[in-house]
Amino acid sequence: MIIFVVALFFGSIILQFAYNFLFVKPYEPVLTKGGDGKLTQMLYESEFLEDSYFEDVALIASNLEGAIERIDVREDCADFTANALIRFYLENQHRLAQENKDEIKRCLTGFKYWMDQYDGRVDSMCHWSENHQILFAVTEYLAGCTWPEAVFADGNTGETHVALAKERINAWMQQRYYYGFNEYYSNNYYPEDIAPMANFIQFARPEDRDMVEQMKVVMDVIWLDIATQSYRYTDAAGNTQYAFMSASGRMYMDNKSSDDTGNRLRPYIDLVLENGEDYRTNTRNFFVCFRRMYETRVDGQPLYEVPEVIKAIFNDDSQVQIVKSSNGITLTELVEDGFVGEAVGQTMMQMGMEAFSNAEVIDNSIRYLQKNKLFRNEFLNDFKLVNLWPLTATKSLGAISALLQPSTDGKAIQRANVYTYQTPYYCMSTSQAYFAGDYADQHQVFLCSLASDLTVYHSQPMRNNSRGQYWVGYGRLPYSVQQENVNISIYTIPQKTGLLEPHVVPYSHAYFPVGLFDEVNLEYLSRGYIFGRKGDSYIMLCAKSDGEGVLMFKNDMPGVTEEDLTSDREKIKTNVKELIEATGDLRYDLIFQGGENHAWVTEVSSKLQDGSFAAFVERILSNEVSFENMTGCYRSGGNEFEVQYDAYFKHNGQSVDTEYARFENAYVPQNVERKSEIIEFSFNGHRLVLNFEEGTRVQS
Repeated sequence: MIIFVVALFFGSIILQFAYNFLFVKPYEPVLTKGGDGKLTQMLYESEFLEDSYFEDVALIASNLEGAIERIDVREDCADFTANALIRFYLENQHRLAQENKDEIKRCLTGFKYWMDQYDGRVDSMCHWSENHQILFAVTEYLAGCTWPEAVFADGNTGETHVALAKERINAWMQQRYYYGFNEYYSNNYYPEDIAPMANFIQFARPEDRDMVEQMKVVMDVIWLDIATQSYRYTDAAGNTQYAFMSASGRMYMDNKSSDDTGNRLRPYIDLVLENGEDYRTNTRNFFVCFRRMYETRVDGQPLYEVPEVIKAIFNDDSQVQIVKSSNGITLTELVEDGFVGEAVGQTMMQMGMEAFSNAEVIDNSIRYLQKNKLFRNEFLNDFKLVNLWPLTATKSLGAISALLQPSTDGKAIQRANVYTYQTPYYCMSTSQAYFAGDYADQHQVFLCSLASDLTVYHSQPMRNNSRGQYWVGYGRLPYSVQQENVNISIYTIPQKTGLLEPHVVPYSHAYFPVGLFDEVNLEYLSRGYIFGRKGDSYIMLCAKSDGEGVLMFKNDMPGVTEEDLTSDREKIKTNVKELIEATGDLRYDLIFQGGENHAWVTEVSSKLQDGSFAAFVERILSNEVSFENMTGCYRSGGNEFEVQYDAYFKHNGQSVDTEYARFENAYVPQNVERKSEIIEFSFNGHRLVLNFEEGTRVQS
């Protein structure tokens, strides 16, 4: 009998494990009609087009077919397209032929707007990250308002979908106001939040005006982020520019390599600050959504306008600005604040921070994926491997995850305490002491911007020879801290592959594109130093190891061929590749290898601070720097810094607090604490007081 029970037990596990492999990933959709490019162009041009243009049913159908196909096949990021399509419809429905309107209606009522709306079809859309949450919810809301009696793909009416969407919109707004953005300071993803927010502000039902006012409050919050983290500079043509370049929860290589290649918010800032007219030629559908809303007037009044205090912060001409802030929530707080569960708000907060396999949430994750038939989603498919009844029934996955600590735990974007130091010459930013040793998917915890085309950063890469995972994220996060113009980052260099980790790269490296500098001093590479000058801005990197560390460009490494270097350049973002190749100097990958632990010291300065570049180099070389027993020490200009890995940071012998209030800077009369009901900012004679619950934005 015992043998039978044991056999039955293990047999059931084997059968379930085998059954789980039936959850194969769906075939990747093949687009045959060109994607949404024609819709994007038509949306941009529609305000200039005569009514007669829309009388050509076949032409409009041709321009829509690529976008409609993308939505119909439910390609990942089809919500981007749906967001543009609903705006196009609402702006032009009075001019569209019935045939074209019917096709748009069929398309948008047949879409899947949230993970629990299973209708028998399998797809690999990402619904859960912060920007996707609001994109799907607002488009669903507007589609439901437009066709309230229509039956959608899941069998619910449009009116029901309005209610479902409103619940998620409300949860999203509350979480952003009280906790900040998970994808904090992302110059790639903030535009993807702003566009649906703009659509909601412009097109929401009159009876939902209270929600619209709350959305305006959250819009102010995102613009406060952009203003406080933007570095003002003068470009080569003498124009004022604003670089939204900061440590961030989600960035790609082009986003962090320069303002020119990756700051998607440039046209938004120019529009708000009336900085030239170039933004008028920008056809990106996210920006068009915001510009149309921002320029719309009702009875002579704007639907929304960025408050004057925020505009003043953009133009703060102080010689030094120190901005401290806190965004997001830790996994511990996720549990304490009641965000682990299957309710809409719980799911949005948990999955919005990309927490899936972490011990605190994995049991909940598997239960939710199973319930909503999500194991065939390409992004979630691997979770089928632990979907075994003895583990789920006993809720043992959390304990197993805590024991094994899979690398996927590092995907979670947790609370970030960001320190930003700005001068007219540079901007340096660090997510202070951010979860050292974890894997990180798309985080960038340290960034230093010197000019429109030049940013310097370092990392321990997660994967070599990969288009997306050599310059993006981290194999292991450093213990990275900053005080004013100095950053010290200590890395543990992995010696073996971790659980669920694709590869180990046994070195750290920096993005240091030689050709983009006006002057580079390579004389002291053998001592671990490199120096660069861009205009009147100076930077030094110093790499130290607990072994025999060697600092050199990949171009100079033994055994590296020109074919290898060409292949590497083909794998980086095209616009960054073009930026580098245009200089004629192809050195940009500065590699440090040797030993099991590395320390990188970065100091930035300027002509105003140090005089000549040569004087800067001479001063730095006279500074004391050491690294042993996982402790880095650096003395510079009368300041002493001591950092012990994942333990402490001291400045001139005093411990530095690396946890901040929600907003902690010169623009707030008193620190705005996390989860505060009131957010108050004032600067240069302007004042703004926000209250989300009341939906008020008091300006004076």
